[in-house]
Amino acid sequence: MVRDQEEMTRLGFYGLAPFVFGAAVMWLSPFIVPQWAALNIHTIVLTYAGIILAFLAGAGAGAALKSGPEAQESFLPRMVVALAAWFVILHGGFLTFSIPAAWRYLIVIALFVWLLMRDLRTAANGGFPSWYGALRIRLTLWAIVSLVLVMSRLILWGYY
Repeated sequence: MVRDQEEMTRLGFYGLAPFVFGAAVMWLSPFIVPQWAALNIHTIVLTYAGIILAFLAGAGAGAALKSGPEAQESFLPRMVVALAAWFVILHGGFLTFSIPAAWRYLIVIALFVWLLMRDLRTAANGGFPSWYGALRIRLTLWAIVSLVLVMSRLILWGYY
């Protein structure tokens, strides 16, 4: 079990790299990185965040499935998160409805927090290993800090 925990921790922190890199690029622009490049990076970070949200939603649904009929959690809320993440990362919007960039980050942050709460409850009920909750808190915290940094830079540039 210790090997799984170490591997998951290592992979989790590697998974933070795109978030941290994106925040650094956004704040190094326009001084070191051109603004157009930073704006491209911001779309990559937002898309990556949507992928991670879908992964976390699926992992939680898998844990609920593993728990069997005694699981008190429905699959629907997690699948709604995956659908919301998909909508948020559509940069051109859906049909004629589009959300400004900074608001998309706010929605992504809210989805990360909501999934964290659900994962903590799932870990407490035995759906995830006991160490998973503490790891998710740390990873979610640093992902949100990075996303707030990207979002704040977009707001300073008037992309809200």
